[in-house]
Amino acid sequence: MDQISKYNLVHKYEKRALLIAINCVAALSIFFFGYDQGVMGGVNTSHSYVDIMSFGHWDDATGQAVIDKPTLQGGINAVYYLPGTLLGAFVGGFCGDRCGRIKTIALGALWAIIGAAIQCSAQDYKWMMCARVFTGIGTGILNAITPVWATETAEYTSRGQFVSIEFTLNIFGVVAAYWIE
Repeated sequence: MDQISKYNLVHKYEKRALLIAINCVAALSIFFFGYDQGVMGGVNTSHSYVDIMSFGHWDDATGQAVIDKPTLQGGINAVYYLPGTLLGAFVGGFCGDRCGRIKTIALGALWAIIGAAIQCSAQDYKWMMCARVFTGIGTGILNAITPVWATETAEYTSRGQFVSIEFTLNIFGVVAAYWIE
């Protein structure tokens, strides 16, 4: 029989404290999904981003970005969700059943971090689209498996509450990104 690693949280926390720790991790995961959405909303009209991605130009008279290729701009955003998060959700479900929820969440988090770094280094729209798909896969893994993990560990009377809190934090992630911007 498998033994639980000595580094596992179950050795440090019990019952309610363990449940709170699990839901804090889950909430943070969903919060950053919303944060990513909010950040990209602000980035889409920034001067340097519009120039680098070549879908518009900067109008000095108005001090705003003028989008010449709205389909390209929308495409950069859309590939994050389809095929990115959709494929990631399938991968997350498969890996979650085969490898376990915690390992799958770690995989999704690492995947999303690497994807975010690739997005930050993008020098043209092709690079950015590939980076958005890559990041979307990591986010899809997290969005598919994190609520499952949180609800599986919760008492049956509080499962709905935890899922509601997680997705409320998604909205708070968007709000935090807009506020920081």
